[in-house]
Amino acid sequence: MPTLDDIHRYLYGSWRMMRGRPDGLVLLDISAEGFWQSFYAMVVAIPPLFAGWVAYAADLARGDDEAALRLSIVIRTAMVDMISWVLPIVALGLLARRIGISRRFAPYVIASNWGTALIAWLFVPATLVRLFFPAPQDVMALISIILFGLSIVFSYRLTQVALQRPHTFTLPFYVVLFIGSVFITLMLQHLLGIDYPGPADSTLLRR
Repeated sequence: MPTLDDIHRYLYGSWRMMRGRPDGLVLLDISAEGFWQSFYAMVVAIPPLFAGWVAYAADLARGDDEAALRLSIVIRTAMVDMISWVLPIVALGLLARRIGISRRFAPYVIASNWGTALIAWLFVPATLVRLFFPAPQDVMALISIILFGLSIVFSYRLTQVALQRPHTFTLPFYVVLFIGSVFITLMLQHLLGIDYPGPADSTLLRR
């Protein structure tokens, strides 16, 4: 597992990439070892994601205080998030050569993994407000939409820096990957019986 100093450097590098700074990529370890180590970002992201899972379970089980039900929703939501994180990467790996990003696949995955963990932490305050200071549903929906939009902007900038391609390539690439990730998330939620009834889904804020 990367050291704390390494994790800090990787997160900072991802943050610079999200701001459109190419030098952020230099702070990441893009070696073969760095590729596999980047999946430790899932461990780094668990605390903020867990808070989101709990909030999601509270929304779905509203009016039902049964602990077993809420725990079941948390577990199923965790499964959705983890699968939705890994499955698009696997699919992209199979298609990387065909779409001409075989040389940029590893840098993209490394940056995306650490960037996803960073976004999860950046949105912790909103999750805590949702848990401990419930606001009207319309207000929370607006906050969710705003954060969702910010996450799109951040992750798109990171994607462009990682791929080192112009917008004419990066934008279609990002749109297809984004739609695929959303589809996987919604499909898994439906299959596991945890469809969210509201206008915005917190699990979509990762991408």
